[in-house]
Amino acid sequence: MDFFSLIKQRRSTRHFNPAAEISTTELEELIAAASLAPSGNNSQPWRFVAVTDRHLREKLLPAAFNQQQILTASAILVILADREAYGADNLTRIHQQEYEEGCFNAGIRDFLTRAAIDFYRAHDDATLQKMLGLDTGLCAMILMLAAEARGWNTVPMTGYDPEQLRQLFDIPARYTDVMMLAIGKATQSGHRTLRRPVSEILTWNRVPE
Repeated sequence: MDFFSLIKQRRSTRHFNPAAEISTTELEELIAAASLAPSGNNSQPWRFVAVTDRHLREKLLPAAFNQQQILTASAILVILADREAYGADNLTRIHQQEYEEGCFNAGIRDFLTRAAIDFYRAHDDATLQKMLGLDTGLCAMILMLAAEARGWNTVPMTGYDPEQLRQLFDIPARYTDVMMLAIGKATQSGHRTLRRPVSEILTWNRVPE
């Protein structure tokens, strides 16, 4: 299937086959594909918690306002953004690894590392949180498309109680909870939705009125 057909086919699925299991290997392959997403300074702030344990999902259910895909999907992914990914230690490590793999020379490594560290230090917390959401959202979208290409169905979930979620998993302050993502085999197709025509969302050389 070509890419444009794939994105037209994808729909948010809320009715899953509870008997469908996703293997550890396949889920890891999907995460690996999603990790090819771009991120600011290649910081890669996304982190994933795969929730497959039935008992834990039952505890998660009320935090997700009793949305049944919590119980019926093959896996629930809690998608987090790591604030420390924008710190000097992570940025230095990533660019050093890239240098060692031959991506660029030592001069470019040092320039990119210094520039990245200075860039994030110059921004306040609200701006950094916005960046974390953007970087992690790009990764989540690739994950959904990769899943669709493999014959799986997904639904992104922002409808949950953040405090309950954080308490249940004891999420440290360094992590921002961005969304949850249910993945499994649909028993009922997501309903058809409409999009605005391009003429309503695109302007040329000026902002919309």
